[in-house]
Amino acid sequence: EDSRPGVSVTVNDDDEAALVVSESTLSLAEAGGIGTYTVQLNGVPTDEVTVTATSSDTGAATVNPASLTFTRENWNSGQEVTVTGVNDDIVNVGGQRTVTISH
Repeated sequence: EDSRPGVSVTVNDDDEAALVVSESTLSLAEAGGIGTYTVQLNGVPTDEVTVTATSSDTGAATVNPASLTFTRENWNSGQEVTVTGVNDDIVNVGGQRTVTISH
């Protein structure tokens, strides 16, 4: 049995998990206009991470793919998200509509 005194050490992690998104705005045509951006993690995950992309108004814009999977191997490789404008018969004030893509 070891009788030497021990010291318990707690290391406080200063890393914060976050997404890195390549674009903050896109401008698309209503009838099938397409824009893309990439998403990646800012650090190596301890486990597989699934990120979902959701449109606040699928009647105006859709996203594909709806989910992205990051691993210890691909965490820093940007994965592409495609946003497509949806044609509708709504006359928008100012000629445009704002949609938010959430992750």
